[in-house]
Amino acid sequence: MKKLYHGTISDITEIDVSAGRGFKDFGKGFYATAIPSHAERLAIRNKSTAEKRQSFMKNKKGFKPMPVTAYRYNLVYSEDIAGLKVKVFEKADREWLKFIIQNRKCEDSAHDYDIVIGPTADAETTAIINDYYDELIESDFSDEVCDKVIAELKPENLPKQYFFRTKEAVNTLRFDKVKRQVVG
Repeated sequence: MKKLYHGTISDITEIDVSAGRGFKDFGKGFYATAIPSHAERLAIRNKSTAEKRQSFMKNKKGFKPMPVTAYRYNLVYSEDIAGLKVKVFEKADREWLKFIIQNRKCEDSAHDYDIVIGPTADAETTAIINDYYDELIESDFSDEVCDKVIAELKPENLPKQYFFRTKEAVNTLRFDKVKRQVVG
């Protein structure tokens, strides 16, 4: 059993992988982290974004602002993955880089894994990848270019994320005794 955390502004009663958005590191699904503060930062960032949107919309006729709350959901991952297709990236490397770029271009997922575990590509990662994108594609993800990108990413600072793409994968999760906490 491993404790995982999910940061969001949504009130979750059950985990629904179809509620996720595409164009993400590992595709469309449910994401979690083993680091509570990482989940909290994501929830607080999402809250700030939602509040900015509401501020922009406040002068629109008929718009009623809603209170926005940031939550950290506490989960338990059973790690009983028998029968599931799982991909684990131990570190940010050429394969990981190519994988996240493929998924970030896809509305769903560019793979058929049930669970993917590996480094998180954050906003800074996105900027760095964008800077090197043409060079990565033109070089067909050559070792030289990938090494340059990964060195700039500072992979030792990228927290691990857990991605659940299917209902079967989600069945390895359950809410902890304290289901959620308000953060930020």
